[in-house]
Amino acid sequence: EMRLVTGVQTCALPISLFGLPYKEKLTNEDEDYFVNRREVYDADLPAGVLLLTCGVDTQDDRLEYEITGWGKDDESWGIEYGIVVGKPDDESTWQLLDDRLNKIFKFESGLGLKVWCTFVDSGGHYTTKVYEYCKKNEQRRIFAVKGRGGNGIPIIDKLTRNTKGKNLLVLLGVDDGKTTIMSALQVKEKGPRYCHFPNNENRGYNKNYFHCLLSERQELEVVKGVKRYVWKKISSGGRNEALDTRNYALAAKEMLKPNYDELEKRFSDILIDDKKLSKPNHVVQKRRGVVKRSSEY
Repeated sequence: EMRLVTGVQTCALPISLFGLPYKEKLTNEDEDYFVNRREVYDADLPAGVLLLTCGVDTQDDRLEYEITGWGKDDESWGIEYGIVVGKPDDESTWQLLDDRLNKIFKFESGLGLKVWCTFVDSGGHYTTKVYEYCKKNEQRRIFAVKGRGGNGIPIIDKLTRNTKGKNLLVLLGVDDGKTTIMSALQVKEKGPRYCHFPNNENRGYNKNYFHCLLSERQELEVVKGVKRYVWKKISSGGRNEALDTRNYALAAKEMLKPNYDELEKRFSDILIDDKKLSKPNHVVQKRRGVVKRSSEY
């Protein structure tokens, strides 16, 4: 059985009066702020979502994942955060993940979306199993990723093929992604770059999730006389899977380079076509991950 869980904790904000990075630490009160600003979604997907991506973090005894919705001007919606309990060398663990990735998430209108791209962390002790899973699912846009820290590395650094299984491996600049996420979390008005989170039951966005999401901050470090900012956990034993999964979901969106105007037009076209159908449960042709409501699902 899949159980939804979550976690998060701190944030940093660039820009100061002197042009140097200014770091603002989020406290436990900020966790409460995000808990209190959660929204009740009227359906699986709120209006405005045009694309779904997923980020998966691999641990020795589980997979943690987040499905994130994206809309115009990179407004985002947390859709589902969950944990698949089981070792990555057990096929049933990946099957449980597939159950979530294959789900059709519905709008109130009955139209639905499936996850369009998934990034799976290939670090840890089960790299080979991650490669095997991703290799056989490349046609579903499920790709292995490997992150590396450091200033100036773009979130999508390079696409390569590993030598053993010829898997597509996406190299990520994780610091760039974390900075983008933390900056977006500072946006307080709904609209461009705003991060929505659901207050619906069984979505996984509880206080523990936000404690994990805000689990890191940038700190100034001096190495051989050179000053640089590095991302560090606020507490040594803190969990940061929620931050990592959101980072991978963000990177998947960045690799797709979505044209939100075109995606919005497809939705409009499908809605118009739907009004012409004589049978409400007729299945229209799938278009870029958009699926019509049908009794066969």
